[in-house]
Amino acid sequence: MPSLQEAIGKFKDAKVAVLGDVMLDHYTFGEVERISQEASVPVVVRKSEKFTLGGAANVAHNLATLGANVWLGGAVGDDQAGALLLKLLRDKNIDAGAVVTLAGRPTIEKHRIIAGESHQLLRLDIEENNHLTSGEEARCYALIAPVMKKCDVVIFSDYGKGYFSQPFAQEIIALAKAEKKLMLADFKPKNRRCFVGVDAVSPNLTEAREMTGLHEVEEIGPRLVAEFNAHVIVTRGGEGVSLFRRESASHHHVPGKKIKVFDVSGAGDTAIATLALGLTVGLDLEDAVTLANEAGTIVVQKPGTATLSREELASVLRNDNHVEGVAIVPKVWGYERWIENNEKYCCKVLGLKKGYQCSMHYHKNKDETFLVTEGHVRLELGSDVMHLRPGSFVRILQNTPHRFAGIDDSLIIEVSTHHEDSDSYRIEESKKMDNA
Repeated sequence: MPSLQEAIGKFKDAKVAVLGDVMLDHYTFGEVERISQEASVPVVVRKSEKFTLGGAANVAHNLATLGANVWLGGAVGDDQAGALLLKLLRDKNIDAGAVVTLAGRPTIEKHRIIAGESHQLLRLDIEENNHLTSGEEARCYALIAPVMKKCDVVIFSDYGKGYFSQPFAQEIIALAKAEKKLMLADFKPKNRRCFVGVDAVSPNLTEAREMTGLHEVEEIGPRLVAEFNAHVIVTRGGEGVSLFRRESASHHHVPGKKIKVFDVSGAGDTAIATLALGLTVGLDLEDAVTLANEAGTIVVQKPGTATLSREELASVLRNDNHVEGVAIVPKVWGYERWIENNEKYCCKVLGLKKGYQCSMHYHKNKDETFLVTEGHVRLELGSDVMHLRPGSFVRILQNTPHRFAGIDDSLIIEVSTHHEDSDSYRIEESKKMDNA
């Protein structure tokens, strides 16, 4: 069985088919300069536009970016948006031979109006949610059948936009079973019956609660395992991922990481794409889920519907260069994490608690610089008092008495010349502040 790093290197050998609701994500970026006199609405002055792959097409995009060979099956309209979507697929080296163009049915498009860098003012959806006709399903199936012989794994990506009816989904599942293909499904709860028979389902926690009427994930997992006779992977945002195996419904939890979430759009697409690749190249289920969780952690830190590279995924697996893997040195006022302390320089992260202050002290040999990355720090520096917020930095010279206090919970990066504990001369000890 390969290691996680070895598995990522094998992604280029994977062959994956993605079937589902393909979409075009349209972003208009602008600035709000005034309120309209016609109605109490902001007037957005357009600055730029961007088009990206959405829905099932975003799953395919994630797979292609990670190096896999990808086939996409779905439907677009005979319109400008459909033509643009197909061009984007070609540009990303995604085989769209199983995407049919249907006259009289619009391409699904989500148009987001963004003010500034990230404030979403409005989303305009262009779509028709009626199921395909029997004739349209037959056209789609005819294109899917040859793809099924080429791929290793099939991902069903259902957004409830009409591509899958229950008979159509079950017909494809029967074909995939006959070809002995691994099947994974991510779907809207209203379409749950369509995907009975797949090998693994991957709802988020909200969807899982809706499907079961239960609240606790420990109860939800076994219920879904029994309903689908499949492995169940429940994505839980910042809480990580919970896996329940088909054989025993046993609970295996992969914890989340403390990160700043920028945008959760498409995180589920990234997770199921990475899960499929991990299983395809020989990882066991627990390791594949771990890899999928790491991938989701990366994309939620990016704006919009995002993907990630193999290099990014490989890098996040390295425990030797992430601050969370560095040992904590407890302090009265919080903690230190020593990142480096060699014969030339020292670097550490200081976690400062609100309402606490370090000792008043000075160094005879150490020359240090503080950079505040989070929070609000009050720094007494000789006879001066400074208030430091994110982005503020200050150099503290030798023989200068100083101490810092947490107005809010704060993080400080300290870089200094080589540091010995014996070079700290304390005038007053660390303590909780009197007014805290």
